[in-house]
Amino acid sequence: MNALSSVLLALQQADSFFPGGAVAWSWGLETLVADGQLGAGERVTARRRQRALRLDRSAEVRGFVEGQLRHRWHSFDRVFLLAAWNAADDVSALMDMDAQIEALTLAEELRQGSRRVGQALLGVHVALGTPGAAAYQQQVLAGNTPGHLPVLQGLLWNRLGMHREHCQLAAAHGLCTGLVSAAVRLGVMGHIDAQRVLTDIQPLITELLALEPPEPEDACGFTPMAEIAVMRHETQDLRLFAN
Repeated sequence: MNALSSVLLALQQADSFFPGGAVAWSWGLETLVADGQLGAGERVTARRRQRALRLDRSAEVRGFVEGQLRHRWHSFDRVFLLAAWNAADDVSALMDMDAQIEALTLAEELRQGSRRVGQALLGVHVALGTPGAAAYQQQVLAGNTPGHLPVLQGLLWNRLGMHREHCQLAAAHGLCTGLVSAAVRLGVMGHIDAQRVLTDIQPLITELLALEPPEPEDACGFTPMAEIAVMRHETQDLRLFAN
């Protein structure tokens, strides 16, 4: 596949319009907002003709997204995405990676989220006829493998013909847009501030992609505040998101 075709596929896969199920998850952000743990923000003058002050939490949201990128996606999810991309023709190896993610993800809510988003993505690709999707779905439905998101991204995007670099970009950008979109729906920020956060985060994405990822045996994630928030999410009286 030529580079332009791969880019088009990456744009499609990373688009929030793609029905992969990621929009239902805040990955702890909802609980942090409800508990007042996201930060106080900064009071700034409202734009246009409004005279009132507004609360700008762009820096706090950007910090949350950066933490997820550096200490979860780059050091953990990216590792298994690339390993799965390299082993897309080896179902046994893919299932071993799935089991490793299951074992290394301590919070049940994170495990459940990764499984459900991964299986939703898999279901879409089964419907679209992506090679290898139906066979792996049979393994998931039989209970032989959990179907975690990074493994399925690597498998399915390889089978689509996406280039390795474009797979990583799609995954990283999709994570960022999902988190920022959650912040917008929680009323933390507006759409313009959300775009500023996405713009500000782009240099970090390119910086991380220039680094060699850890080996799968060294994969780790460390986002304690977000993980505690995810585990406490079920105790919230009002919940917009699944975690």
